[in-house]
Amino acid sequence: MNSTTQTASQTDKQPRPAGFLRALWVITYSIAATAKYSLKTLYFAFFSKKDLRTKVDKILVDWSGRLIRAARINWQVEGDLEQQVQEGRRVIIMCNHSSAYDIPLAFTALPGSIRMISKKELFSVPLLSSAMKAAEILSINRQNRQQAIEDLKIAREKMESGIRIWMFPEGTRSKNGELIPLKKGGIRLAIDTNALIIPVVMQDIYKVLPNKKWLKMRLHQPVKVKVGEAIDCREFDVEHRHELSDLVYNSMKRMLEERSS
Repeated sequence: MNSTTQTASQTDKQPRPAGFLRALWVITYSIAATAKYSLKTLYFAFFSKKDLRTKVDKILVDWSGRLIRAARINWQVEGDLEQQVQEGRRVIIMCNHSSAYDIPLAFTALPGSIRMISKKELFSVPLLSSAMKAAEILSINRQNRQQAIEDLKIAREKMESGIRIWMFPEGTRSKNGELIPLKKGGIRLAIDTNALIIPVVMQDIYKVLPNKKWLKMRLHQPVKVKVGEAIDCREFDVEHRHELSDLVYNSMKRMLEERSS
């Protein structure tokens, strides 16, 4: 893969603590923006369904851009996702998870119709759950075998229709930005759907808003979104899932630990 760097939201300002009032404003603004764009998604879902996916793509980019700008994140992309994806291939983007800003930065920085695999608990939240369903956000219930089979079928259909699935294979959020061992669910999904895995890491994004420290925000934090080499899951079966998991983990860990000279 030829390495490319896309730069956006670059400033000369140094990272600094946001302060209590600024952090409180950013969080309040982000909640309000999420509610606004959830309602907008529902409006299109009920009253303007034509080209709904395209409309949702724009909503997600607009929503995420507002959140990223409010936090003054100074981000750039290294690598090229688009040139690695052959037309018609099912795609799963696997990314490390260390911040509440992982998701909005994904929609802002990467191309295509990206949709998350979300926790099933979020589908019980009023308004948000309806908006997530309308936006084609997915959930896979591994506790219920019959439901898991149905969810897997839906995921496959979404990918075949052009959706690029985004997921956090660690299964939980890292507290210090270091990569956590991967759970088996994401790897199994990739094998079951013969997907193309694109490893992605977000370097230093955990510094923007540390885990469970909502008012310890940092403004103007530099963040690198690194896109790794694609991994073709057609070369693996369930018996070799651990080899695939190691391959994905090592790719992500290497990118996360590499620092520009």
